[in-house]
Amino acid sequence: MSKEESPIEAEALAAVGTERLATLLAEVAMTNPGVRRRLQFEVSSQRGEDVAPSVDQWICEIGEQTSFLDAQEVDETAEELDAMRVAIVSDISGAAPNLAPELMWRLFTLAGTIFERTTEEGCELSCIFDKACFDLVDLSVKADVEPAIFAERVVAAIVTNNYGEYRALIRAIASAQPRAPAYGSELKNSLQRSLDKPSGSVNSLDSKRRVFHQALLELGSFCAT
Repeated sequence: MSKEESPIEAEALAAVGTERLATLLAEVAMTNPGVRRRLQFEVSSQRGEDVAPSVDQWICEIGEQTSFLDAQEVDETAEELDAMRVAIVSDISGAAPNLAPELMWRLFTLAGTIFERTTEEGCELSCIFDKACFDLVDLSVKADVEPAIFAERVVAAIVTNNYGEYRALIRAIASAQPRAPAYGSELKNSLQRSLDKPSGSVNSLDSKRRVFHQALLELGSFCAT
């Protein structure tokens, strides 16, 4: 690793001084949209402002991006996405717990706009969406989201799982079974009702029914372990 690539320790930065660091960060934010968005949220949070609109705007801005992402930019996007996830779990959940689940659902809508803009595998991004699945369940339980409503959204989500963003959602729901059994049981009932509906296809299972069937098997497998 060259001297230019050597990481800068936080202790060394602290010695620079807050005013100088603030100036440097402001300069970086002028040319780095990701840093700018993160700083805008932090400033809103420190001012004691309503942070939910800040996260909402943050999500909107990322969703509007159209430029192609190379490998380095995928890494940077993953870091920003994770910062947003953490902000929802900590800041939003603490200040407005009823809004946190909806904002986490909105975070998943970014999967398309991100994965469609790169040819990279994006393992880091997938891992963040996996974490977000567990966060979504925890936030929904904390906000007392009605299990039937939650199950309905989960069923709709796993059908549109185009980028694997919801691949850990069933596992997350199963892991919450001890403290929120109604979520797992309601999802099971919802999946079974979806399977019991007339298919309209001469095949034994159409694409949606295969998804529902696999989700039921997965839910039963995780709940049994």
